[in-house]
Amino acid sequence: MEILRSVYEVAGFILLIALGVALLEGYFYYHFKFHDRPWFAWAGLAAFPLLVWLGFTAGGIAKPGLFAWLVAIEAAVLAFFRYAVKGRHSLAYLLLIPAFVGLALLLVYPFLFEVYLSFHDLKLTTIMTWKNTGTLPFVGLDQYVKVFTTSPLSEVTFWQLLGRTLLWTFSNVFFHVLGGFALALLLNNAISFKGFYRTLLVIPWAMPQVVAVLAMRGEFHSQNGFVNIILGKIAEAYPFLAGLGVGPVQWLSDYPLLTCTIINVWLGIPFMMVVILGGLQSISTSYYDAADIDGASYFQKLRYITLPLVKPVLMPAVTLGTVWTFNNINVIYLVTGQAGGTEQADILVSALYKAAFTYNRYSYSAAFAIVVFALLFFISVTYLHGFDAAKDER
Repeated sequence: MEILRSVYEVAGFILLIALGVALLEGYFYYHFKFHDRPWFAWAGLAAFPLLVWLGFTAGGIAKPGLFAWLVAIEAAVLAFFRYAVKGRHSLAYLLLIPAFVGLALLLVYPFLFEVYLSFHDLKLTTIMTWKNTGTLPFVGLDQYVKVFTTSPLSEVTFWQLLGRTLLWTFSNVFFHVLGGFALALLLNNAISFKGFYRTLLVIPWAMPQVVAVLAMRGEFHSQNGFVNIILGKIAEAYPFLAGLGVGPVQWLSDYPLLTCTIINVWLGIPFMMVVILGGLQSISTSYYDAADIDGASYFQKLRYITLPLVKPVLMPAVTLGTVWTFNNINVIYLVTGQAGGTEQADILVSALYKAAFTYNRYSYSAAFAIVVFALLFFISVTYLHGFDAAKDER
């Protein structure tokens, strides 16, 4: 019975989405088909805002001023179709519109709402006022000032988190590229069972990240973890290493950030390996044949042929890896004890999560998120600018 109920729920959701897409396509088909009719604007302004407003009213979510906003939006759409589109490229637009509207609802609207929250004051003491009246106290740039001057948590400041995040990102991406490049060079050679090795190495990245992280977290357990067992065996076999401090370690409590870094490096190397291997396989062997004739060594071929030709593939991958690592809350969240874990391993995004959902500082967290977005945007633009400059030099 429960299975049938789940099937009905999924089928109902699919039908709802299909109905929404059909209504959306019909709405825009009207604008493409009748854009040149004399009654086009009047019919659109009279019918569509009224129908949408009635739908919101039936759902109990209509608010004062909504009808005026709908009329203004419809007027802009009518003007756009009459004077800009003029019925051209209707098929292309109709195919793109559902995806565009979906992205606008899932990405653009939440981002704009987050910007709105960052200039207001939403927290536990004001949330009921917002629920009842729909208004929030306007505080201007106060939330942004607090991001840089107050701690999002209880022990660390924004600047400490920023430094820790930059160290976390650089160390992870560095070892991702170094390990991925080394493995890609090995797999690019003519070796037996190459496909088997490639499949084996890509497993950490291919499996669900939650499973991989929790599995690796168990390997760093203080008593029964594989890492500590190996360290204990090494200390027993070589007593002088034990005298230097080599032995079992309380990884999760004493070195939480290092533990997260090791696990994330293990997870990220396969992605870089696959990307770099694809770039290596696209390099023509004629370059290496010519270098062999000229007597070039392996490292000379690596420096003057492999690295320059694989760079166009590597730079976008490094940019993506930087953004992913900078925003990677999954590893820290799962390794350090979820929402209320230690602050010794927190980076900007994990501190942002705790500020929003543990300390309920919603507007502060919105401003925090905008600052993090600005940092990532700056880093990405800098990477891409350096990549373009390198291409121009060549």
